[in-house]
Amino acid sequence: MNVKKAFFEQKERQEDGRKVAAYSTMLNLFLTLAKGGLAIFSGSAAILAETIHSLTDVIGSLAVWTGIVISRKKSPAFPWGLYKVENLVALVSAFFIFLMAYEVGKSMLLSEAKGIANINITIVVLFLIILPVFLFVWYEKKKAEELNSPSLLADAKHWITHIASMGVVIVGLACSKLYPHADKIAAGIVILFILKAGYDIVKDSMKSLLDASVDIKTLDKIREVINSFKEVEEIASLNARNSGSFIFVLLNLRVSVKKLKEAHQIADSIEKAIRKDISFVERVTIHYEPVKKDYMRYAVPLENREGKISEHFGRAPFIALCDKKLSNGVVVSQDIVDNPFVKIEKGKGVKLAEFLVDQGIDILYVKEHFEGKGPEYVFSNAEVEVRMIELNNLEDLIDLKKET
Repeated sequence: MNVKKAFFEQKERQEDGRKVAAYSTMLNLFLTLAKGGLAIFSGSAAILAETIHSLTDVIGSLAVWTGIVISRKKSPAFPWGLYKVENLVALVSAFFIFLMAYEVGKSMLLSEAKGIANINITIVVLFLIILPVFLFVWYEKKKAEELNSPSLLADAKHWITHIASMGVVIVGLACSKLYPHADKIAAGIVILFILKAGYDIVKDSMKSLLDASVDIKTLDKIREVINSFKEVEEIASLNARNSGSFIFVLLNLRVSVKKLKEAHQIADSIEKAIRKDISFVERVTIHYEPVKKDYMRYAVPLENREGKISEHFGRAPFIALCDKKLSNGVVVSQDIVDNPFVKIEKGKGVKLAEFLVDQGIDILYVKEHFEGKGPEYVFSNAEVEVRMIELNNLEDLIDLKKET
């Protein structure tokens, strides 16, 4: 799949997600109006409370939309955007949600139990209202799986809460024929749903305003994405916070590459993968550094296994690989390996250079100059340091390295 095609597919998925979210808001608006009409038609306190329950979601959707529109605006005074305006709007919305719940609860407690008008018709209409909600939950879950969208899946689960609260209202209406206070009890239960919705808004908004970390599940998912890259040796630090609906991620990674260009490419790939798997990620800041090594590995071309240093690089029959501990300069391992390319006619120097890069060497000691030759470019690209020496024996070099 080419990059252009992948870009347009991602844009199409985002547009599909926005459409489903818009459908959810419109359904909430329809339910609010329908329940409000039923509350007037029947005089039921439970349906009035359920109307407010739907209204909380409409207010929440409008708050998010308002926050997104405002947060995109930047100015010299607010160069990072006004993302947290969404949280401030949500807090104001939560205040009105609590106020409406209080007013319904107060009027319900102070008023005497009244007979509910048109109970049978009201129950039938409520059942008819629940049907499109069921269908939308099925549709939204399907879309959430297709688009791999946690936010749509969470919204579908939230709709199930509305189905449960409407079920409570229906039971209350049915029981009110036998027990006049059943409608008030049902209204009280729905008010608990409303208070829970308001509390969740306040909790999430305060966490964002105070720069609290995102939830453990999201952090684990980000960590899982990072660990899928074999070049990442260690996650030195991982921090993520919410600002409005958006997530800001800050990473400190140790990668097993030496070249800055390669590390930058890996960082770009990690950022794209995080944005793909985690919804509403606005910014990913990645600081990368090479893996901390306990030792330095160097190589020396040898003429024989006794340690005589070769005058040539590609034609040397043996290569010494030594690991020197950085903390005290002690050589902790030494191995002499055969040059696997010594018998080939052409390109033996380049192939040996590539072989040594794969062995993870940091320094090469040679007596032969590489200027303009293939091995020079191989070692330069891998950021392997090439040092010229005049010593004749490996043992003399090891003794010298012990002293430095």
